[in-house]
Amino acid sequence: MKTRRFLVLLGIALLAAASAANAGIHRVRPGDSIQAAIDAASPGDTILVSPGTYEEEGNAEYGLRIATDNLRIIGKVRPRKGEAGKVRLLHSGTQQTGIYAAPDGCEFKDSECPEQLEGFYLRGFTVEGFPVNGIQTRWVDGFKFVRNESVNNLNNGIYPTLSANGLVSHNTSYGSLDSALWVAGSEHVRVIGNEVYGSPIGFEITVSNDVTAIFNHIHDNTVGVGLFHPNAAGNPPLPVMEDWILAFNRIEDNNMPNTAPPGSFQEGLPPGVGVLLTGVSDTVIGLNTVEGNDFVGIGVLGWCTASALGDPSRDCQNNPPKTDPSANNNLVVRNYLVDNGTADPPPLPLPGVDILYLQTPSIEPGTGNCFRDNYPEGYSFFALPGGALPTDGC
Repeated sequence: MKTRRFLVLLGIALLAAASAANAGIHRVRPGDSIQAAIDAASPGDTILVSPGTYEEEGNAEYGLRIATDNLRIIGKVRPRKGEAGKVRLLHSGTQQTGIYAAPDGCEFKDSECPEQLEGFYLRGFTVEGFPVNGIQTRWVDGFKFVRNESVNNLNNGIYPTLSANGLVSHNTSYGSLDSALWVAGSEHVRVIGNEVYGSPIGFEITVSNDVTAIFNHIHDNTVGVGLFHPNAAGNPPLPVMEDWILAFNRIEDNNMPNTAPPGSFQEGLPPGVGVLLTGVSDTVIGLNTVEGNDFVGIGVLGWCTASALGDPSRDCQNNPPKTDPSANNNLVVRNYLVDNGTADPPPLPLPGVDILYLQTPSIEPGTGNCFRDNYPEGYSFFALPGGALPTDGC
């Protein structure tokens, strides 16, 4: 039996080796076109890009457009050389998004796509100065963004949308006017070890299922983490939107003045919030360090309540919720909370606290929530209704 198992494993290894041997390697140097190498590549190929500054002029919409399955695009970064050792992709002409991966014919403004792109790996790129998004997927199954940098891309920095089975690991993103890193309409995504700062929202999740964010450093944004109801998203609700886990993150000093464009949803966000959960259910916020956020460390609110506080014209009477507006079945446990809620005066007519819980019972019953074992003892909180943090879900 052991011999047969060994032969099976050997066969699998040989097939994998043969597949790797058949995959092509394309090398790009300063003065060459990265897009030309992408267009010449076959599924499974690798594109190696030498350090330098690249401005791709062949596409009026995107800096780079990927529509081939299982491409690996790797910037050969030389950290010791600083800026000169980076692979920098800069905005050119009318381009909107820096790097965009999706099936052929399915663009970032489309609402549907009949196909799916299988696999995309991006490593070692600095994407800079695009007016919409920095790095984006749509309809991609199996994506990995590793050790990239998004700089001053003015909607969202790193933005996996309508995609599945992804890893966003050890990237840096800053200088957006919406979110530095946003997982939207996606499933089975791991967000690990990233640094996000200098944006209205550091890290955001909407209309997604099974998203785990661990060991990230989220600092110096207006709101550090936004976990938002489908009304705050551009994508339609999924049948299942749960199992969001936010753990082992450092979420600190998110006090940046709000620079979001006038009229946007983000414009109504108050500065000084570490984690803001609005109208989301079945989420775990645990084992995080939440420190130095001037208004609220962790806020759990019903969507209708939060909307009315941010902008009375956007309350649920004027903007009916697409799904239940309650925050239900959320676990907020073993977070370290210190030096939050020190703003004087607070930006909204609420006290500054470590933990804020606020729902309107007539429209947001708010059942099954559990706040327990947060520390140190004596952290501040404000809760309505009832005056105490709920424990019925513990």
